[in-house]
Amino acid sequence: MRFSEINPHSFRNLSPDPVFFGEGLHVVAGENGQGKTNLLEAAALLCGQRSFRRAKPSACAPGGESFAISGRLDRQGSPERLTVEWSRLAGRRFLRGEKAATFREVSALAPAVFLAPEHRELVAGSPDARRRFLDRLVLGLKPAAGEDLARYERALAERNALLASGRAGAPGAEELETWTEELARWGAAVRRHRAEALNEWRAFFEPLAREAGAQFSSIRADYPAGEETMEDLRTACERMLPVERRRGHSLCGPHRDDILLARSGRALAAEASSGETQRLVALVKLAEWHAVSRARAEAALFGADDFDAGLSRASVEAFLAAMPAGAQTILTTASDPGLWKGRAAVIWMRAGRALRQAPPAALSASGA
Repeated sequence: MRFSEINPHSFRNLSPDPVFFGEGLHVVAGENGQGKTNLLEAAALLCGQRSFRRAKPSACAPGGESFAISGRLDRQGSPERLTVEWSRLAGRRFLRGEKAATFREVSALAPAVFLAPEHRELVAGSPDARRRFLDRLVLGLKPAAGEDLARYERALAERNALLASGRAGAPGAEELETWTEELARWGAAVRRHRAEALNEWRAFFEPLAREAGAQFSSIRADYPAGEETMEDLRTACERMLPVERRRGHSLCGPHRDDILLARSGRALAAEASSGETQRLVALVKLAEWHAVSRARAEAALFGADDFDAGLSRASVEAFLAAMPAGAQTILTTASDPGLWKGRAAVIWMRAGRALRQAPPAALSASGA
């Protein structure tokens, strides 16, 4: 899968001019604030994903009212046009050609994996970040599992509404029991999907970690909740119900789970250095790319924002050597684009406008 063209409309500071892509490695270069990350973020939204910056849609639209991103997708020789639109009044919607599409359908059509500085949260952040990673992995490997994720979210919302309103006592006990049953059923399904996805991911992560060196080879990622059954979750809800009534929300279920990242039995968050964290997150996302590409039987897009920040030249070369072979890859950097001559298609960004294969000197000479 690859994009041959992306057209942003009223998206952050990007020009409405189309940006063209070919096969292989692309480096999006430019000074800070010129639109490099915005272009990669536009690609992520077009692939049916949320902003890797965790930005609200209104933050992406000048004036906070609306934006649209369209693109031409070449998938196994079959061209497709995808569009994502957002407005304050209508929310988000996707189009496949001229017809409406769901985000799960778009995720299936445009498999992609993105790496950004924000993903350091996978190691040092809250459990929320690791749950988001797990659920993104699930959708990448098996888009149909998104239905179970949606059913669980609905059961959780309904159950929380009952607990928060105080209607979970005797008059509302039957309704609460119904939603507890739904939460247990779909929660067990979500945990099963997560555990299966993590197992598929491990098959690629562990060899990558071994190749990266001794400090990474003993790292383990475990999801203990994946071993729990529907009955386990139902029992936990019953046990915690008195506390849930007092607090007004559900205290058991996949929405509170976590991945345990440890090295030789010690939590990584407490001991990993900044450099180790950066390298580890890259390994995590590369393993995700391999797992998604195998599951989809096609090379997923790989994008990395500010990929070489803080890295030595040797580390940059090691990162490039690990890039997915045969995939369309988009890397953003503030480094001199001349470093990439002959190695990648260079897109120089200036004031939100994309110029192909133009180093800064050429821009100055042209007055662009």
